[in-house]
Amino acid sequence: MLAQERALTMVEPTLSYLFAHLETAGVTVRQPWLLLLLLLVPVLLVRGRRVPRAATALRIAAFSLLVLALAGLALTARLPSERLSVVAAVDVSASIDEQGRQWAARYLSELAAALAPSDELAVVAFAREAEVVRPPAPPSPVEGLPRVLAAPATDIERGLDAGLALLAPDAERRVILLSDGLESRGDSSRAIARARRSGVRVFAAAPPQALHRDVALLRLLVPPVVSEAAIVPLRLIARNQAAAGPAQLTLFADGQPLGSERVTLQTGLNAIEIPYRISGAGAHQLAAELSAPDDDITANNRRETSLMVLGKTRVLLITSAPHSPLAAVLERKGMVVEVRTPERLPERLDELLAYQCVIMQDTAAARLDAKRLALWERYVRDFGGGLVVIGGERTFGDAGFKRTALESLLPVSLEPRRPQRSEREPLGLFVLIDRSNSMGYNSRARNLRDGEKLRYAREAALAVIQQLKDQDLVGVIAFDSQPFELAPLRRLRENRKRLADTIPRLAEGGGTDFYDALESARAQLAATAVGTRHVILLTDGDTNRAAADHYPLIAALGQAAISVTTIRIGADTVNLTLLHDISAQTGGQFYHVQDAETLPELMLRDTSQRLVQAPRQEQQFLAQLGSPSQLLRGLEPQQMPPLSGYAYSRIKPGAEAVLAVTARDRTDPLLAVWQYGLGRVVAFTAGLGDDAETWVGWPGFGKLWSQVVHWTARDETPWDYAAAVHRRDGQLELVVRTFDGSFDGSLWARLHLSEEQTVDLALAASEPREFAARLPGLAAGRYALTIVKRRSERDVNQRTVVVTVPGEDEQVPEERFAPNADTALLARLSASTGGQLNAPVRELVARHAGTRQLARGLDDVLVPLVMALFLGDVAVRRLTRRVAE
Repeated sequence: MLAQERALTMVEPTLSYLFAHLETAGVTVRQPWLLLLLLLVPVLLVRGRRVPRAATALRIAAFSLLVLALAGLALTARLPSERLSVVAAVDVSASIDEQGRQWAARYLSELAAALAPSDELAVVAFAREAEVVRPPAPPSPVEGLPRVLAAPATDIERGLDAGLALLAPDAERRVILLSDGLESRGDSSRAIARARRSGVRVFAAAPPQALHRDVALLRLLVPPVVSEAAIVPLRLIARNQAAAGPAQLTLFADGQPLGSERVTLQTGLNAIEIPYRISGAGAHQLAAELSAPDDDITANNRRETSLMVLGKTRVLLITSAPHSPLAAVLERKGMVVEVRTPERLPERLDELLAYQCVIMQDTAAARLDAKRLALWERYVRDFGGGLVVIGGERTFGDAGFKRTALESLLPVSLEPRRPQRSEREPLGLFVLIDRSNSMGYNSRARNLRDGEKLRYAREAALAVIQQLKDQDLVGVIAFDSQPFELAPLRRLRENRKRLADTIPRLAEGGGTDFYDALESARAQLAATAVGTRHVILLTDGDTNRAAADHYPLIAALGQAAISVTTIRIGADTVNLTLLHDISAQTGGQFYHVQDAETLPELMLRDTSQRLVQAPRQEQQFLAQLGSPSQLLRGLEPQQMPPLSGYAYSRIKPGAEAVLAVTARDRTDPLLAVWQYGLGRVVAFTAGLGDDAETWVGWPGFGKLWSQVVHWTARDETPWDYAAAVHRRDGQLELVVRTFDGSFDGSLWARLHLSEEQTVDLALAASEPREFAARLPGLAAGRYALTIVKRRSERDVNQRTVVVTVPGEDEQVPEERFAPNADTALLARLSASTGGQLNAPVRELVARHAGTRQLARGLDDVLVPLVMALFLGDVAVRRLTRRVAE
């Protein structure tokens, strides 16, 4: 505004004054676009063919001069200035210490004393922002400079622009930049280009260098995208301006300390590389902090960055069963499955978003509260999460789910009825567990420690017991060189608690002889009247007896119609033939297992196959094909085992029944699917533990459920975006990076503050493939963020991630701290405008020719000429007409 006022009151020089300085004279036009009117001159030539040439020439000359007058033709000259207009731009950022501030004050006082009374001096202080400390006025001592402005950041461009706006247009103009040159924001070269075009010279001066003992963390480098469980090389660049010595390096992930490491820093630059394994898929915020004794500047000891961890499909399985065959098959398909009881469900949205799919298996309403069910609805509807509900009467027939969020989520209606169950006859089962010393050795499986063969054997036995019903007859014998009966063959309702107590306490010890244990199992099973009698013998193969001693017992087992499945654990081949013969001659199965981790799933599958053979008292229900779906790719419904029961339900409008089941006069959905908001929901109306107990042994069991989960799970390509929140200068900034090389749209985001409150954010491009937005004040914590890509005014895709908002003490400093000024930058800025670095004060106040531009409009000359030429044109025409008459 001050510059504009001075320009309006500027007195134009006279023509005689300009003609006296023709060596610096020039021509300018204030409105050059009006010169386009000269294109009409040919029209005047055409129209003037019938008039005297002299008249046409006069008219064209008058028109041309009129156009020049309208365009603002003026004469200019650059003449020696009569006074100086000086602005001092003073750096008051955090990188300028008290000694540097005192130097700047002395410098300004010396400058003010050297200027003439007719000169002008203004002072601008800058850091992240710029502030006018003193408006243009006659030079006088400057009293006091403000402290750090707005933030620990240095924006030289902003300081120079503020100074340029204060310069007088009718004086020789200079900007004095007092700074250490440690630019952390903006681009000073842009301001210098503007100064050069305006004829302003910039002189820079750097404060004297203080001797600091400084340890600084300059860089924290990580790959932007890594795979889950991969070892990430964290690379750090540190500078030590003190003597070599120790320092403590602490790493943080999402605000939580990962650990500390003692490092030795040599004088100068130090490259530190720390391999670290980051767990948990999604966006993470990493920070590193360096602390060293006798460090004078601690504000430059922390650096932060973000990375995206690509994980496998993460599934949350909710069940009360101690072992789930569903979890085992999904893990074998490459998924990460976390099993939780209903009481341990996530209570916050950001916890639930860590999973792409949630499976609820055979869970009653009494164990789930309405708040968690409402959270599931948001997870599916608003964030694209997947939900699979498995259960028979306990779930779909539970009236407690009426008028809850789960009832809305399901693709089927809930009915409190079910068809008459098909009950099978009881199964007679003996489980024989090897507890010898050799079961304490590892099985050569990777990451399997000593003693884990027996641990997995115990888990497998418990899983089998949990699968069976109370009317089944079950006995368990542990053996080393002699048998130890944990429970005789009894109804499971009598044995279940006893086995649950004794099996977990099994410990290895002694030799190996399974003969007596197998004979005891034969005798007890042969004495029962059940139709299906089976033994599972689990051993690592060693035995104190000769193989030939076992064949009479094998024959007796076959005669009693007792099948024996033998499971041989270990990589060696001891007694493989014997164990194979036992199974082959009794109608059982032989398995040679090298990885003990597969024991629970293997024993469940074997038991399930025996259950299929058990006689049934009522009709069974067969799955039928409903709507064609990719969920059944490679599977045929006629190959699926029969069901002993299911829950009545009705398909909702908009849902599809992929599998159906018919009982008497009605057909009900068995496997139903639909889209709910952004997510997908699948309902399987039979319980895996009761109604579909034989499905575990079906070869297509794993394929079916892996395809169901893959179809349902939230569609994620986390490598598309990486998001992080930084706190700078008390302000929160969201930064989203895209790794799509052909990105052709814009981004906006929705931040979910609570169940009811969201904030929509317009993301502006800050750098190539990088978008940013300011956030409102938020408490530290984890928040769900939905990133939406828009193209041609339409939302084309979206991803939901969890971002961490750092606390106040986790602010990332933007300021550059260094013991030495960036004199190279300051020298370059000065030289490009004709100034110099650290020039003496006498050079700053010296007058130089050709620095003041004057302009004189020619309107008062051109307008009279136009009128004279016009009158001449009229006179020539009339004289010509009279002569012709």
